[in-house]
Amino acid sequence: MAVESEKLPPVPVKVALYLGRETLWSGTLSVGSTPARLSLNEAVDVGSGCQETSYRGKSRNIELTLSRQPHRDRESFSLNARYSRPAQDGLCPTGSRQVSIDQQLSIATDSVTIEGDGGFRVVLTRAVH
Repeated sequence: MAVESEKLPPVPVKVALYLGRETLWSGTLSVGSTPARLSLNEAVDVGSGCQETSYRGKSRNIELTLSRQPHRDRESFSLNARYSRPAQDGLCPTGSRQVSIDQQLSIATDSVTIEGDGGFRVVLTRAVH
């Protein structure tokens, strides 16, 4: 007997992640029976005022998982998005800051915007073939 999730053909979804006015990442992910996952880790310039060598390796991290779950009356998506960066407490970062969104949603043909804390938001648009 076939499992219902095996019947999900891939659907392209345009994804844009923002922090305030800054675009953190944008692109199209294909979501089918297997969740789409994005993981991005890149170096952040701490600045010349920080003399601590241990702070030179700080990075920002973006993680996103988008999966589909069929329901009786509509198709549902599950979104988990997280953004972390070094804390800017003075000249040298002393820790990190993180915001995240974990939510079930439906994506029609229009864009769906999910607002998180601190200006973090995710915009999802079901791409038309």
